Amino acid sequence: MNAKKVLMLLGITILFGTFAQNLFMPILPAMQQEFQTSALLVNLTISLFTVMLAVMQIVYGPLVDQYGRKKILIPALVLYALASIGCYLADSIDMLLVFRALQGIGFAAIPIVAATMIGDLFEGSDRASAMGTYQMMLAIGPAIGPLLGGWIGGAGGHTAVFAFLAATAVLLLAGNGLLLPETKSSQSSSRRFQLSGYLAVCRQPTGLSVILLGFSQMFTYYCFLLFIPVQLTSYYHLSADKIGLLYLLASVVFMISSKQAIRLQKRWGSRKALLWTAGMHAMATFFLMVTANVSLPLLVASSALFAFALGIGMPVHTTLLSEVYEQERATAIGVYNLIRYLGMAVGPIAGAALYGAGGAFLEFGGAGILLVLATLLAKKQIGAAAANRSV
Repeated sequence: MNAKKVLMLLGITILFGTFAQNLFMPILPAMQQEFQTSALLVNLTISLFTVMLAVMQIVYGPLVDQYGRKKILIPALVLYALASIGCYLADSIDMLLVFRALQGIGFAAIPIVAATMIGDLFEGSDRASAMGTYQMMLAIGPAIGPLLGGWIGGAGGHTAVFAFLAATAVLLLAGNGLLLPETKSSQSSSRRFQLSGYLAVCRQPTGLSVILLGFSQMFTYYCFLLFIPVQLTSYYHLSADKIGLLYLLASVVFMISSKQAIRLQKRWGSRKALLWTAGMHAMATFFLMVTANVSLPLLVASSALFAFALGIGMPVHTTLLSEVYEQERATAIGVYNLIRYLGMAVGPIAGAALYGAGGAFLEFGGAGILLVLATLLAKKQIGAAAANRSV
């Protein structure tokens, strides 16, 4: 397969893989009734999957660098497919939780292998464009997953949802097993991994900047995701279907902007684009802070601007990591994924506390300040790295 066909296969894999995270969210109340369990245990099916997804990033990263991309992805997809079938067959919440954990472990290899292979196959502006496509496919899943899951679950219950996931998992395994090439080059690391490798990743100034910005931007994004339904319900008294439309708008804007990142990187280069897009995201966050309580049209506009600023910056992250880390590329992407997933986990908790204490002003003011600090630190780190290169 040529590089563009590999990108298409990876995009389809990440798209259908993300459905495992959000496809059955609309039917969680129905699942609680069917399994005759508590809301806590039903919600744990999502949290447990996410925890496994985050932790396995730093496990898979060194393995992908040492043994190869496809050699790690295929066994992981086998586990993902078997666990998806297990979720379909589960007749108790305990069994479902076990298989959801295994499903998360299997799925976790997909995003890290996909980003690493794109870094292997593309260079320069082509790499930036491919990363934009990758981020767009990542965004499509959360945008249409709950809608699709609501339709499938409404027609056949939670078993129909997990049957769909199991069927797509088997198809992904077959497609990647037959068509995906191995892209690990002779320049990639083949030595046995040591824990000091994680420290080496974090000591690289540009890589550290990307990792910290990844945490800050995901923290802010998940503050936003938590804020929208609360604000639209309590302040603007909108129904759930109208709230869903705003989520859909934000997802569409994110997808469109992620494909525009290539233009910024062509004009400014990846490092300058990283700083400008992070600064843009901070300004959009402050704009959301001051408009949230003014009017609904302004809130919609500021939400769209927020999604645009986030979407245009995310492809820059993985592009830069692929440029900076040639030998330990998968390890670096694994550390980056872990840290940004932590941002996803902390964001709703901290965001709820800040919103409760001071409303949108405190929540997004705090998030905006965090973004500004991370951007300033990144500017200092990248500047120092550039000075060292010129010596």
